[in-house]
Amino acid sequence: MYRLAMTGAGIDRHLFCLYIVSKLMGIDSPFLKQVLSEPWRLSTSQTPQQQLNLIDIQKFPKYVGAGGGFGPVADDGYGVSYIIVGENLITFHISSKFSSPETDSFRFGQNIRQAMLDIRALFNPKEKKM
Repeated sequence: MYRLAMTGAGIDRHLFCLYIVSKLMGIDSPFLKQVLSEPWRLSTSQTPQQQLNLIDIQKFPKYVGAGGGFGPVADDGYGVSYIIVGENLITFHISSKFSSPETDSFRFGQNIRQAMLDIRALFNPKEKKM
């Protein structure tokens, strides 16, 4: 399953666990039937940041890379990997297919950026909006 997930062929671990338990208990789940038959338009995962131990990100913030990513698992979907770097930085890698008229990685990234700014404003109400 680990290799399948790395190549975009895995499924969400929580749903997979529910599926296994339902089979073990002999429970027929209409929810799982529906969810597992739908296309996965958003595939996300956190990318590990092993290099954090090798560099002081406070002293050298420009040396932190955005990491890698993975592609979308649906033709009209997105692949989004993210890295939580310390207390003040989250990086995102967003991918989509040019062939889909419904996807736009730049637009999706701008929406994520705005959502992050909105969340920050909730915690810092006196801070000016960017």
